[in-house]
Amino acid sequence: MKPQRYNSFNLIHKGLRALLYQTGIALQQADLSDAQAGTAAVDQVADLLVLFESHAHGEDTYYNEPLQKIDAQVSQLFMKEHEEDHRLGLVLSDLIAKYKSETSPEGRRQTGLHLFYAFNEFIAFNLYHMNKEELELNEALWKHYTDAEIKATEQTVVQQIPPAKMAAYAKWIARGINDHELYHWLHEVRMAAPAQVFVNLKKTVSEQLSAERNQLLEQSLANSNAAQVV
Repeated sequence: MKPQRYNSFNLIHKGLRALLYQTGIALQQADLSDAQAGTAAVDQVADLLVLFESHAHGEDTYYNEPLQKIDAQVSQLFMKEHEEDHRLGLVLSDLIAKYKSETSPEGRRQTGLHLFYAFNEFIAFNLYHMNKEELELNEALWKHYTDAEIKATEQTVVQQIPPAKMAAYAKWIARGINDHELYHWLHEVRMAAPAQVFVNLKKTVSEQLSAERNQLLEQSLANSNAAQVV
């Protein structure tokens, strides 16, 4: 049995999947013929596009472009997929602008329907793409880099994300991962990052969790802290 290697995409991809699912539900439930309800839903799509575009840029800059020198085939495959992702995002951006320019309920309904179908294509592509990264891109990374090197790259990616955008990612990661992953994520940040970074992250995470999950997380962190003191 092969030893488990480090998957640097796990947390962020679970967060992005949660964002896709929730935004899709919001879009389905909204009355897109209504200006107020429809605009609120399409604004969620617009916010999502910002996070996905930034995520793809970080992957290309810190994973795919360096990999180009040692595994050009895999690198080019995923950079090409990011080009398609960008194209799908532009289609959505154009439809969002068109939706907001509509002045009648029927115009909003028709454009909203086109936007809904385009977003479904975006969801389908990105779900497949993220799976592919965790299967095929990870295999290439594991072949050429140690886990320590992959973790260092991940930290470089995180450090270049502006605080407000990082908080947005953290919100969706917290909503998308399990309790074991939540504990290990916060524990690692507490051990490695400045105290205020941990405090800010913990606040963001706590706001996304149920009382039951918050209590479990607090207990796990307290037990870990007590063990370190002993």
